[in-house]
Amino acid sequence: MALSLITNMGANIAANALANNQTEMNQTVSQLATGQRIVNAAIDPAGLAISLEMSGLLGSLNQDSTNAANAQGMLQTADGALANIGNALVTMQQIANESADGTVNNTQRQSLDAQFQQLYTEINNIAQSTEFNGISLLQGQQVTFQVGPSNSAQDQLVVSLPNVSAGGLLSFNVPSTGLKLSSDNYYGVTFNYNNESGASTGGVSPVVSYGTGTTLDTGTANLAASSGTSGVIGPNSPNWVMLTVQSISSSGTAETTGSLSSDTITFSITTANGQNEGTVTLSSGANWINNLGGSGADFSISTSSSVTFAVGQEILISLGPNLMTQGSSQTQISSVSTALSTLAGYRGSIGAYEQQLSTISSNLQSESQNLTAALSNIQDANVATTFAQFTKQLVLEQSGVAVLKNAEQIPQQLAQLI
Repeated sequence: MALSLITNMGANIAANALANNQTEMNQTVSQLATGQRIVNAAIDPAGLAISLEMSGLLGSLNQDSTNAANAQGMLQTADGALANIGNALVTMQQIANESADGTVNNTQRQSLDAQFQQLYTEINNIAQSTEFNGISLLQGQQVTFQVGPSNSAQDQLVVSLPNVSAGGLLSFNVPSTGLKLSSDNYYGVTFNYNNESGASTGGVSPVVSYGTGTTLDTGTANLAASSGTSGVIGPNSPNWVMLTVQSISSSGTAETTGSLSSDTITFSITTANGQNEGTVTLSSGANWINNLGGSGADFSISTSSSVTFAVGQEILISLGPNLMTQGSSQTQISSVSTALSTLAGYRGSIGAYEQQLSTISSNLQSESQNLTAALSNIQDANVATTFAQFTKQLVLEQSGVAVLKNAEQIPQQLAQLI
């Protein structure tokens, strides 16, 4: 190459090398400052595309892990509520066994039943008030948990929560609000006509008003009514109503026994909530009791002369589980045992879901960990290698500046030849 005063090729070469080195050093500084190998798309376009997709997947996995933890918290809340309901049922079973014993009289059973009814109400309170983030947990809801990164059944866990109520657990079909009794809607109602010792003494036959004449015999019976508004059992009806014969009179003369066919009889009304609803006086011409004990239904007492009453005798109308008689107490022993078995099934199902969520959570954490390591290999800078590169580029910059300075003096040296 000829020597030239006009074109300084050496300086051009040194300047270009210095500029290229400066560009590479700026990139290296960016990598060291950010800790990332891919600081812009030009460095590794394919790696950038892969890292972006993996970052989105990693974010989904981390959120899914949080979702699984929240789901476990929800199910643990439901299980805790079921555990408390189970404690109530265990106590109810103990009370039922005590009430079923022959050494207990009906007055004492009424005290035991008061505790039984409180626990019955508390079960409903727990079932209706147990929530997680405003979502009812024991009212039969179905909840779908997102526990994977895709919108597919494999990444979603559908949990059917139990529909719990005291009546449902004890196999008593509680009517819904405003539901009329009809031939299509039967609700078991037990009528017991007892004296103080609990022995059956007669054939009282209550019927629902506005009905079709359906007679409800003693024992378990069904209510049936037409479209009349009185044939409605309310949702807050007491579990039982007790009619106690207060007085019997015949033509104004007090009697100790009698029947509605010829006498006037006054009954006192007591309900499961412990309230005395007052008295009602019946005769053959007026033997209906409207909205008996706040039950929502109307009943009549038979006026047959074969049905006799005695002062102090009791008629128990069972609209729900109770311990008012030895027989009903024995029934509740079986009902509560069944309820405990049902509850155990609910808790077992929720426990299985919790175990599944635990496995899902462990898998999500493992997948997230491995994906993080893979993403690090793609996008993170190797600090040791990058710093070594930076040191090299720094030395090259220093030498490049020195070379460029000397190269710029070449034309001046050539001028001395002239």
